Amino acid sequence: MKRRRVLVTGAGGFVGQALALGFADLGWEVIGLDRAFDTGWENRDIHLVTAELDQGVPADVPAVDLVLHAAWVTTAPGTLGITAAEYVTLNLRPLHAVLEYTDRTLPAAFVFLSSSGVFAPGDAVEGLTDADHPTGASSYAAAKREGELRVAAALRSTERDSRESDSGDLATAVHVVRLGYLFGPGETARPSREGVSLVADWLDAARGGRPLAVRSDDPARDWTFTPDLAAALERVVDGPSASRPVHLGSPHVWRDGALADLIVSHFPDAKRVTETAAGRVKPPMVPSDIPALRDFSWTDPPAGLQAILAPEVVA
Repeated sequence: MKRRRVLVTGAGGFVGQALALGFADLGWEVIGLDRAFDTGWENRDIHLVTAELDQGVPADVPAVDLVLHAAWVTTAPGTLGITAAEYVTLNLRPLHAVLEYTDRTLPAAFVFLSSSGVFAPGDAVEGLTDADHPTGASSYAAAKREGELRVAAALRSTERDSRESDSGDLATAVHVVRLGYLFGPGETARPSREGVSLVADWLDAARGGRPLAVRSDDPARDWTFTPDLAAALERVVDGPSASRPVHLGSPHVWRDGALADLIVSHFPDAKRVTETAAGRVKPPMVPSDIPALRDFSWTDPPAGLQAILAPEVVA
C-alpha cells in the first residue's frame, strides 16, 4: 500500500516539528519545509527542505496528499522592529505561497493551523466555542484571523468549477483548525517564536532554581500535549471539512496554580510565588464536537510532564 505524503511548513519550529515527527511515526512520508532546522533530525525518515517560504514553495517539492501549514511568526512586531501591518504581511506572504502550491498540486486536504489567540478575553464567559466570534485586537490575532479568511476565500471559492471532482465536491478538503495552549518536548525560544509556553517557562525556572510565578487571579487554561496533534489531525483530515474553524485540543483544563504545583512536585527545591495579575486571560478553549475524535485519548498534563522529564531522569 502506498504511503500517504504530507508537507509540513514551519517544520523547524516547536509545533511544526511535533507534527512532522508525529506524522512520520504514523507511517506517512513527511516533507518538512522551513528556513532553518535544529539538530536532532539525523535518524528520522523525514525529507527536510530549507527555503524561504515567502519566495514560494520550491519547484522540486512533489505533490502530496496533505498540506499542513504551521509556519508562523509569533514574536511581536515591536520586538522584530516592524510595524503591525508589516507583521501581518510577514505571515501572509508564506501563506499565499502555500496556497498557490496547493492550487497547483490539488492535495486531498489542506490544514491551516490557527489559534485560540484570535479571541479576546471578553469573547466568552465560561469557555471559547467555535460558535463564538473572535475579536482579538493584537497583531497576532489580526494576522491569524486574516489567514483564516484568506484560506476560505482561496480554496473554497464556488466559482472555481475546474477544481471540482466527478462527485461535485471540491478536490481539496479545507480544514481551518484553532489550537489552544500547547506544551511538549523540544520547546525553545526562537527568533520567530520568542515566547514559550507557561509550562516551558516554569520548567526553566525550576531547573534554574528560580521560583515559579503564578498570577494572583489563577486563571484556567486548556492544555494540549503537542505529540498528540498528528494523530488527532490524521483523524480530522480523514473526515469531512467543517464550514467554519474548528477547535482542536484536549479537554484537560488546569488552573495555573495547580499546574505550577505539579511541576514543583518534580523538583525538590522548587517553589511557586504569586505575582500581581496584569490584564485578563481569555477563557479556556472548548474542543469542537468532531465525531472522529470522540474516543480520542488526549494526554493529560501529569503524563505529558512525565514524558518531557523522562530523558532528564535517565541522564
